Amino acid sequence: MKQLLRSTCVISITLYSLHVSLAEWNHPQTQKLPYRHLGPFLKLSDGSLLAPDAKQVLISQDEGKSWAGKPLYTNPAKFHTSNERAIIRTSKGTIILAFMNLTERKFNWNDKKGGPQSDCYLPAYIVRSTDEGQTWLPPQIIQDHSWCGAIRSMIQTKSGRIIVAVSKAIANPGRHVMVTYYSDDEGATWNHSNMIDLGGSGDHDGAMEGTIVELKDGRIYALIRTRFGRFWEAFSTDEGASWRTIRPSQIPASSSPAILQRLESGRIVMLWNRFRDPERKKGRREELSIAFSDDECNSWSKPIIIARDLTPKGQKRENRVSYPYVTEVKPGQLWITTMQGPVRLTLKEEDFLTK
Repeated sequence: MKQLLRSTCVISITLYSLHVSLAEWNHPQTQKLPYRHLGPFLKLSDGSLLAPDAKQVLISQDEGKSWAGKPLYTNPAKFHTSNERAIIRTSKGTIILAFMNLTERKFNWNDKKGGPQSDCYLPAYIVRSTDEGQTWLPPQIIQDHSWCGAIRSMIQTKSGRIIVAVSKAIANPGRHVMVTYYSDDEGATWNHSNMIDLGGSGDHDGAMEGTIVELKDGRIYALIRTRFGRFWEAFSTDEGASWRTIRPSQIPASSSPAILQRLESGRIVMLWNRFRDPERKKGRREELSIAFSDDECNSWSKPIIIARDLTPKGQKRENRVSYPYVTEVKPGQLWITTMQGPVRLTLKEEDFLTK
């Protein structure tokens, strides 16, 4: 019986691998990562890598070939980390993970009654470690009494401030808005900005799933998912405490989020789902593109597709390549994963620089 189970397991893995290989194309200058973990990832002081998981963190000392788990919550029955999350290690060594707690999730949305109902609830939390992920302090709620649709981006500014972009559902009409929460004491206490509200109506409309980066002049730049066929952009001159300049960007995009990351080269990298047919401004999550900016997000290199879903037309697309994360594990070496779809790739920055 044990031998039969072992054989069945091998067959299942083989079929899974075959399914992925038939449905997924990756750029020839990328390589597959040696793991299936989603990430995002960060580097610890000893060079190890850490990634959050549902109820633990995973630590690798061999560049992702093997992973060891450490408990994330003292009461794991009460917490389940969402796949949409963000993690940083501050300049003082504090690790901060921001997430939605899926254990408390209840979705109740009715457009005819104004959108999110009173019990439509998904809170946003942070949890911190001061010993390189070995132990974790109790989780702290930062956004309560509402539905948080996404947390995907968190940064630390040159001054030491921590900023996290958080989605929030509001009613009448029901839509999403973006808020930034910020902390000046290593995540111990938090304040929040004004809302970025682009209007809209529906549980997939509004200002959604923002990503942020600090510019060299000290401003904070945000790219925001919309249903307008392009990202909108916003600027903060007070490190995320308020947003005053909010406008359409020049970046065409499907209705799915981007991720921005400052690299050690000084460039900013962006990963996102473009659309190439002007008549199709929504969807298009079957291609993941990469581009770089040398001028603080004013312009971008020519986009290059690094992953594509090859599922035939008419069939359910189970391998969307969207909701990307990016980690610079070594100078110029990027790990890229997607929450939707099987992308687990590594590439070299220099191989994808275009004019």
